[in-house]
Amino acid sequence: MSLKVEAWFPQLIWSGLLENTQNDELEKFAYERKEADTGVSNSNYIGWQSGSIHFNDNETFDKLIEAITGHIEECRQLVDLPEIQLYNTWININSPGAYNHLHNHPMALFSGVYYVKSNEEQGNIFFERSDGAEYFLPPNVPKHNYFNGSATSYRAITGALYIFPGWLKHSVQPNRTDEDRISISFNYGVKQ
Repeated sequence: MSLKVEAWFPQLIWSGLLENTQNDELEKFAYERKEADTGVSNSNYIGWQSGSIHFNDNETFDKLIEAITGHIEECRQLVDLPEIQLYNTWININSPGAYNHLHNHPMALFSGVYYVKSNEEQGNIFFERSDGAEYFLPPNVPKHNYFNGSATSYRAITGALYIFPGWLKHSVQPNRTDEDRISISFNYGVKQ
């Protein structure tokens, strides 16, 4: 007899590099918004997070969100979810030493980040599984893989787009350079 294998409760992370994005214009908009917006304090330590950015606030930003929405739609179809919509999007400027605590995004089916200006020394995004597997897996497992891994990280590089379930716990490692890391985060959920 052969056993059938089924992948229940997988933690999917979609990743890629967006092309034809006007990062210089997005960076300019980020600093303009920072001047006009005191920001919010959620998971950020030292860094600045804007309030929600709305459609028609900036044409270049709108084009980026339209591109991201196209990728979100592909993700939605792949996992067979009902129609979804953009809930909110915001800008992150993580200055030297800034990072984001471990958190998730309640009510979001898909969350994600796009890196406007970043490199690996400025702190990668770090994902952790939260099913308690670390209490059962032996510490000397010879090879880290998708089944037995308890955490993974993705490189914070300019142009990178990462999409993941809103319930997946994640953090952003400290910016260890003298320059700001700029990213745009977003949440999508059930269409209302």
